[in-house]
Amino acid sequence: MLRIASRAVGFVWHVALRYFRSTRADAHIRVLSSLTAGGLAVGTAALVLALAALSGFQNHLLRDLALHTPALQVELGGRVDSATGGVGSAASIVDRVTAAEGVVAAQELLYARGWLVDRRGVAAVEVVGYEQAPPAWIPVEAAAVPGLIVPLQVAQRMGLTVGGSARVASPRSSLTPVGPRPRVRTLPVAAIYDAERAGYEDLPVLLPLEQAAALFAGGDRRLDLTLAPAADPEEVAADLRAAIAPAEGSVATWRQANRALLFVLRLEKGLVFSAVALIVAVAAFALLASLSLVLSSKRSEVGVLAAMGVPPARLRGIFLTLGVLLSVGGAGVGVLVGAGIALLLDSFRVLSLPSDVYIVDYVPFLVREEDLFVVAFSTILFTGAASLLSARKASRLDPVEAMRSART
Repeated sequence: MLRIASRAVGFVWHVALRYFRSTRADAHIRVLSSLTAGGLAVGTAALVLALAALSGFQNHLLRDLALHTPALQVELGGRVDSATGGVGSAASIVDRVTAAEGVVAAQELLYARGWLVDRRGVAAVEVVGYEQAPPAWIPVEAAAVPGLIVPLQVAQRMGLTVGGSARVASPRSSLTPVGPRPRVRTLPVAAIYDAERAGYEDLPVLLPLEQAAALFAGGDRRLDLTLAPAADPEEVAADLRAAIAPAEGSVATWRQANRALLFVLRLEKGLVFSAVALIVAVAAFALLASLSLVLSSKRSEVGVLAAMGVPPARLRGIFLTLGVLLSVGGAGVGVLVGAGIALLLDSFRVLSLPSDVYIVDYVPFLVREEDLFVVAFSTILFTGAASLLSARKASRLDPVEAMRSART
């Protein structure tokens, strides 16, 4: 049985290779075959370059998010008391969190929205009160300081300098004998940090937790966790969700905090892939035309093979193999050329960008193995469909009509 199957495969490959070599003898078929292989090469190379450029930008963006976004936080529930040390208090949650594998330390943060007021104007900012030291995702080398830590963009906009002072205003008011008064505190500017990002709206102003709690009593309280270098935030988050009740707090990783942006990035990559893949689809139509032309020139030979008892399955196999031979060369060359150009462009940073607009000053390219696999799979899918249509047409050929048309 195995011998019969191997003979059948050998027969299919022998005839397919014969037809493939015979395309060089006919000028029209040779030109169309060359255009087909070239179109597949251009399409796959363009697809590889587009995905590599998009992956390069997204990789830089994700690294920037990972550096400036908390890796893992626990948002405390509204009923959790920071002052007491009971079972449902923040202190007990900290003890359970720090006991988890992969967690090095934890500190309480307070998030709120407020205003930074100076003689030059007012800026709406996000305020973060820290308990021990500035969080690791804030690029400032400083211990706990009794003052403000302001982002560089906000400091430049308002003319703030280290050693100066600024007022922090809260949307909450205090009731005084003369009526409600806004909560405002004047604090010294202790440090200025540079996040190396174009925007300033999402960069927080930091101050000690006691000062923040006095201004923003109703802010969101979270536990910011410091993880071990080898710890996986997703695995640690899964362990913490089992140790913390939903009423006590919710656990969120940096990916969950930016899930809307990550969805947009995946959608963007899918849309770019679909648009550029149309080049491969057009090349697949050219492959269908090339195989149809080969079938037309070999119509009499196919009819003879069918009359000699070659089953339709083998006739389909012949033209499927011929389609593979015509497409593998072009697609393989396209993948190699596209990956090679992407690596060269990224190594020498050929394409430059304005650094004050983008997070990088050049167009980065990142060739991923999974992207190459998707490109190869999509090319095989398009060309396979074109080859299958031509193969079905060959298997349904009437041998009598084929030989009669050859004589006429």
